[in-house]
This record gives sequence, structure tokens and C-alpha cells, in this order.
Amino acid sequence: MDVSPGGGDDVPQTRRTYRGMSAEERQAERRKQLLAAGLELFGTRGITATRVDDICAEAGLTKRYFYENFSSLDELLLAVVEDVLADLTARVVPVIASSGWRNPRPMLSTFIGAMLDDPRLVRLLVIETHSGALVRQRHQFIERAIDVWLEAAPDRDRDPSLLQTQRLLAHAYAGAVGEVAVAWASGRITMSAEEIIDHLERIFRRIAPQAG
Repeated sequence: MDVSPGGGDDVPQTRRTYRGMSAEERQAERRKQLLAAGLELFGTRGITATRVDDICAEAGLTKRYFYENFSSLDELLLAVVEDVLADLTARVVPVIASSGWRNPRPMLSTFIGAMLDDPRLVRLLVIETHSGALVRQRHQFIERAIDVWLEAAPDRDRDPSLLQTQRLLAHAYAGAVGEVAVAWASGRITMSAEEIIDHLERIFRRIAPQAG
């Protein structure tokens, strides 16, 4: 029996809501909870020490809702890393593009600031991405940042032969910044963010090649 308003089959049905949220909105909210739980556990315990049960407990959700959003723990891990890198890229790349090759401080302040504000990012992006499925994401982020940085180099068009030297040093510098972040996260370095940035800026200015 048709019990819809007006009794006609052509009357659109209202989507069921719960606490003012549609089914799609509730699923999106659960996905956000799982991503937040993934960042917390991957960024504190590490990948190998985290299980689906741990994620569900941290998120306050059942396995049913986990598998509604992700087919495996690896899929959640990739989604967490992609989410974090997308946010970091959106913050770092415009700063590199606007500040230019010769002024690394705005980039350092943005990147190091993000790392020191949230030590989970150090473990997730610097330590955990050295092996396994995350290596490709890490390399893509570094290559993107370096490409933008080199595009801002004032000598690029005037002295193309300098590009390979610049790229080599940019990769070396990216590695140095990552190692400093790891040392800070482990407590081996106890300087303030400004002190760390001061030292890294001096290192950059010593190794940055000059045209000719």
C-alpha cells in the first residue's frame, strides 16, 4: 500500500535523517573520525603497532563502520598520509613560490612550525615513510616542493647548467631538515623552533650555489 504523501509514485521521498544529518553526512563524519584516529595512532604508536581494532577503539566506532569506509588498514594509512600531505602542500608550496630560492626562512617557518606543532607529523611523514607503501607519497611531496623551489631560482634561465647542482643540494637539504625534525621529536635536540630555523637558514645560505 502506498503511504507516501498524496499516494502517488512520482512524489519524491524525503531522505531519512538522524540528529539532523543525512546518511551520507553521517558516513562522512565517521570517515573523518577514522582519519583522525589513524593520524593519532600511526603518528604515536607507529604503523606496525596499530591494528584495525585499535583504530576503531580510538574512533569510538565498530568494525562495521571501518569497513564501510576502508577495505584495509593500508587503505586508511594511505588516506591519512594523503590528507596530511595535501594540507602541508597547500601551506608550504605557496610560501616557496612567493618567497623565492634565496629566502628559505618563510618555507622553514611554515614546514618546521607544522612539524614542531604536531610531533605526530614527524613520525608519520619522516620516519614511517622511509619504507613500505608510503615511500612514493613522501617522494612525490619532496619532488613537488623542490620543483617549485627551483622554479623560483633567479639563475634558472640565465645559467641552466646550475640546475643539477641546485637540485642535488635541494635534495640534500630536504634530507637534513627531515633528520633535524626526527632528532627534535626524539628529544635529542631541545632548541626552540626559532633557534632550529636560524641554524637551518645558515646551513642553506652556506650550500646554496651562486651563478657562475
